[in-house]
Amino acid sequence: MKLPDGVRHVLAAVLAGGVFLAASVGLLLEWYVALGLAVAGYVAVLLIIRRPTPLEEIVLSDRVSAADIKRATAVLEDAARRIGKLAVGMDREEMETIARHLLSLHDQIQRDPADYRRVHRFITSYLPKMVANLESFGELARRAKGPARRRLVPLREGIVAYAQMVARIDEACLESDFNALEIEVDALAFQLNRG
Repeated sequence: MKLPDGVRHVLAAVLAGGVFLAASVGLLLEWYVALGLAVAGYVAVLLIIRRPTPLEEIVLSDRVSAADIKRATAVLEDAARRIGKLAVGMDREEMETIARHLLSLHDQIQRDPADYRRVHRFITSYLPKMVANLESFGELARRAKGPARRRLVPLREGIVAYAQMVARIDEACLESDFNALEIEVDALAFQLNRG
């Protein structure tokens, strides 16, 4: 049985209070003996009823916790959703391609936590800035009129590079999965050939 920490301690305190009253009033034991029994009951309840393991303590891979994966996948989902909405002044297909690659990264990280280490800096540092830039560009594209629209052209060329960058990151994670599987297959084939 697992309960949150607060509930466990309240339950243990209620039981300890009951033990103390029963021992001191019901059994007419000395107060210090009753207190010792109450403390033993408190500790016993805490040992019997465990707390759920927090995500920060669940290690899925070397130095990667379940909380890291949960945060990273939430950031990727949010970024894909926000980028998927952008269309005005931008190539809809490029935005959908970026969103698809972000969702692919999301799936890869969930399948293989080791991929998280490869894309950690991108997710925590670059992705939020990239999304903000894309949203700012979309807003400027909607507002710009006349000669100001010409200034969007060089900005758009820089932003188009985002799609290529995200695609390369996605492919790198996929490539590492292929490399790992190829190594496993080669090792097993070598072992089978020896036998």
